[in-house]
Amino acid sequence: MKAQVKTCQNCKKDFTIEPDDFGFYEKIKVPPPTFCPECRRQRRWAWRNNMSLYNRKCDLCEKSVISIYSEDSGLTIYCNKCWWSDKWDPKSYAMDYDFSRPFFLQFRELLGSVPHMAVVNDDGIASVNCEYTHDWWFSKDCYMCFSGWNVQSVMYSFFILQGRDIVDCNIIRSKSENLYECFLTSQCYNLKYSQVSKACIDSQFLFDCTDCHNCFMCANLRGKKYFFKNKQYSKEEYEKIVENYKLDTFSGVEKAQKEYDEFILNYPRRFLLMFRTLNSLGEIVSDSKNVKYCFVAKGSENCRYSDFIGDAKNPDKDCYDMTLSGGVSESYEGVVGDHSQLNLFALFSVKSQDLKYTQHCHNCKHCFGCVGLRNANYCIFNKQYTKEEYGKIVPKIIEQMNNMPHKDKIGNIYKYGEFYPIELSPFGYNETYAPELEPLSKKEAEDRGYNWQENIQRTTGKETLMPPNIPDSINDAEDSILEEVLKCTLCERNYKIIPNELIFYRKMKIPIPRKCFYCRYQARLARGRPLKLCHRTCMCKQSNHFHEAGKCEVEFETSYAPDRPEIVYCERCYQQEVY
Repeated sequence: MKAQVKTCQNCKKDFTIEPDDFGFYEKIKVPPPTFCPECRRQRRWAWRNNMSLYNRKCDLCEKSVISIYSEDSGLTIYCNKCWWSDKWDPKSYAMDYDFSRPFFLQFRELLGSVPHMAVVNDDGIASVNCEYTHDWWFSKDCYMCFSGWNVQSVMYSFFILQGRDIVDCNIIRSKSENLYECFLTSQCYNLKYSQVSKACIDSQFLFDCTDCHNCFMCANLRGKKYFFKNKQYSKEEYEKIVENYKLDTFSGVEKAQKEYDEFILNYPRRFLLMFRTLNSLGEIVSDSKNVKYCFVAKGSENCRYSDFIGDAKNPDKDCYDMTLSGGVSESYEGVVGDHSQLNLFALFSVKSQDLKYTQHCHNCKHCFGCVGLRNANYCIFNKQYTKEEYGKIVPKIIEQMNNMPHKDKIGNIYKYGEFYPIELSPFGYNETYAPELEPLSKKEAEDRGYNWQENIQRTTGKETLMPPNIPDSINDAEDSILEEVLKCTLCERNYKIIPNELIFYRKMKIPIPRKCFYCRYQARLARGRPLKLCHRTCMCKQSNHFHEAGKCEVEFETSYAPDRPEIVYCERCYQQEVY
């Protein structure tokens, strides 16, 4: 079949369905998408509360818990121990399918009746002391973290897969220790305020550096030691420079951050971060084959339009439109569908096979339109059927979904093969990661029929220590600061310093932050790149490169939009410049 250009029914922009795409859709027996990849990604993320937590009570044992679901969501929530217990039966919420009503409206009713885990983690089962985390597994002593596993003593971070003693970091895959304010670094030790660096030790403010020791404010270095602003110094000279910046103080770090941000703009960047890949296109992709239009992917093969997928031990294979999933095969349009096969249109449904339109189903097979099941087979809307009955009813439901589709507020049609409409999400649009893909005002979101959370839990006006009165140096911060309530200098949200956090700051010589966790996270996102590619031309004008005199004319897809200030090179020019 030839490539076809379609018009997205949501944003009205054209997108292309490639011949390989048609082959995949035929293989898993779903129709081609009617939403473009960007709108499909936005739709998936709008069904995941990314970082908002609320104080609730377990509706079964009445224990106080932290939950991703606000009271406004209308959902029943159980603490994790109750949810995994045999004190309740998910099948007791079974519904008979009504062929006179659209599927998605019926599914939303089931979703609203079945109890949900307060937060999705294994706290108290395989993890220890990780109560304030979401999508967090096999870890110990972690606080305010989201999406990660196999880590210890991590705080205020997102997508951390291995390591310990990590604070305020994003996308750390390989074993690292003592990291602060780092983005996409691996195998590093005692590293602060750095991005896209590997195997670096005792350094700070690095960009795209590898195997560097005792380096400060550098870019594009390989195997260097005692470098400042990409120049060699003696050990004594280097230590004096670092000492003069007074990085134990907030004012010193602010000065260094401003200099660093300006300094790295003078150095070229590779157009995409792809390492050890074959026939692939995407951003932050490694050890993968035939991966196209994916973001943050490792160990994956034959995957497209996906983000935060796979790792060395849990590769993804033959998957499209997956988000935050590892060890998945032949799956489509899902969020956190780990260790599953033929997992279609699923959310937090793991270790399962042949699921369609399920949420929070675990170790299940052959289920359609189910919520909260465990170890179940041949269920439809949580109702048990025989294998023969299941095989007869499911095709009828699919046919009915096509004949009686759901229509959202702005006119999008949802037949079989579409992910859940954003308007049915239990989360406010502003609670999710979706605004990072498409920012919307409250009015814009509500005009589209999306929920909006007016009461995101936050405390203001309770501060006992104003920002100007916080000690400039961590050396002057006494234990009494643990009793103080601080005020974010950006959003004015109140926040506190917890004991393990203060221990970390003292060990790493880091001043007390003046911003709350949420604003620090947003600042890291702003220094990164979006989950989107655009077409550009290499900016290199070096006469000693392969193109000789004149500007390089190599074209490529990159996550650096044309209006950004960075210098972006094609791979060949970048290699000639850096190595």
